[in-house]
Amino acid sequence: MTEATLGLEHYNEQLDAAAGRLDALPLYRLDTETALLKEAFGLVYDTGVFAFHHYAAELHEQMKFRLFTTLAPRSGSLAFLAIQILAANKIMHANRFVLMATYLNRRCGIAINHLRAPVTVVSATRRCGTYRLSGRLTWASGYGIFDTLVVGFHCEGQEFQAVVPFKPEPGFTVGEVTETFVGNAMQTVDIILDNYDVPEEHIVASHPLGTYTKNKSVSKTIHYALHGIGIGAVDALEDKEVRRAAEKRLEAVKNAFLSEKDGAELDALRVELFELVQRIVTTGMILKGGKSVLLTEQLQRYYRELVMFNANGLNSALKNLHKQAFFSTL
Repeated sequence: MTEATLGLEHYNEQLDAAAGRLDALPLYRLDTETALLKEAFGLVYDTGVFAFHHYAAELHEQMKFRLFTTLAPRSGSLAFLAIQILAANKIMHANRFVLMATYLNRRCGIAINHLRAPVTVVSATRRCGTYRLSGRLTWASGYGIFDTLVVGFHCEGQEFQAVVPFKPEPGFTVGEVTETFVGNAMQTVDIILDNYDVPEEHIVASHPLGTYTKNKSVSKTIHYALHGIGIGAVDALEDKEVRRAAEKRLEAVKNAFLSEKDGAELDALRVELFELVQRIVTTGMILKGGKSVLLTEQLQRYYRELVMFNANGLNSALKNLHKQAFFSTL
């Protein structure tokens, strides 16, 4: 066996251990109870399955697929937090952050997507080795679960990324938890930064304006999460005929997006995958009957989590694809 194969086998063993620990919990409550979601996140975190930096880079995509195939059927909220910590860790590792060793050993979330906006959302002034930030960070998930955040801001014609504590401090005001129909346990909040001081040693990276948008790679993370929900939905089907057909079609779409590298084609496959899983979930609920709406039932949770994941990262191109798909069925 090659060293890379041994690394992947080790990761799979750790992930299987994490799955076993999770299965001992009342998983349906992870969507609404923050304390239980925090416990579940801790169980998974302690197995090391989020620590991709311990494995060869060529294994990361396989690991990510297996991670979301494992987590998403058990808890969409938990899988969503996994997206956050993987992104934060990747930014620190890719930029060789000086304090990386310290912060990779902490639970770190992310509030950085506003760097893709055409305007400055969070600005800063620099003085005597300190950056003073002002602005509003929106949709920061994991309050009370993550210890720190990677945040983005503009300063002197550059875009910056920095690690900050995820807790109320002078100049760092955490708003009320956003109430949604899914994922409330994640405690998603807005943060007001008002002359909030960040020491220079906490700066992860600085780049020309627009670099974050320009460097955004073709990602399959949402495909992986939607597919994971699809696997859970197929397993929950009671009608054998429907289950066989759903399993076959889901496998075909999975093979298509795993082998695809073109961004436009991946967008189209994401729409197809979403609609397929939605049909699987809806058909399963109908065939199950009224019992399917109980909170302890998986299918109604998959329905809500499916919408949550598909709402993530919707750009104009994806919205138009969904619009075209709608009109094609009329």
